[in-house]
Amino acid sequence: MAENLRFYEAGRTVPQEATKQFNNGRFSGTDINPMWRIKKLTELFGPAGLGWYYEVLSERSEVVGDTTMAIVDLHLYIKDPDSGEWSRPIFGTGGNVLLAKGRASDEGYKMALTDALSVACKALGIGADIYYSKDKTKYTAAESGRGGTGTSSASPSPTEAPAPTTYKCRRCGAEIDESAANVSYAESKRILCPECLQAWRDWKAQQGQGGN
Repeated sequence: MAENLRFYEAGRTVPQEATKQFNNGRFSGTDINPMWRIKKLTELFGPAGLGWYYEVLSERSEVVGDTTMAIVDLHLYIKDPDSGEWSRPIFGTGGNVLLAKGRASDEGYKMALTDALSVACKALGIGADIYYSKDKTKYTAAESGRGGTGTSSASPSPTEAPAPTTYKCRRCGAEIDESAANVSYAESKRILCPECLQAWRDWKAQQGQGGN
């Protein structure tokens, strides 16, 4: 088990100086500095091109309502520093706004690429503590074993309700609840907010009309 988690454990913790809180009015969260991921990949596997590299599979634009999104798909490859064996492709997909409300972004594809690489890195556990803050580590386990000296050993209050699970829309980044995520995935095989799901339905309807 420890062998399987060696990259996960080595890359899970993000230093505070590499994070930034954000709130764009629609949702809030924690951003990870993309250069920290590059540094962590280099620490774990070696310099780019020698110990790891990515291959862009596609760059495309998709129209969702009145917004045009830049979408990038890629494969990340890593070399095991112990065996020297290269991994099979690790898929990542990312998106960013390219055109919205008449305003174009000349960094749409670059930011979509950064997003796609972050998704691939997530599969390795890089930055995991940002996405999965309640995961147990050897430190939380140690505190639990001290018999009440750490917060992890405290019994939860019977009146304390668990935090609701939230998801991010794959297209616009808006936070949605689990119910909306399930509805959108069942219909479109993507996690979309209600507005983007309706835009997807309209697009599918137009595609159907074009084929008749």
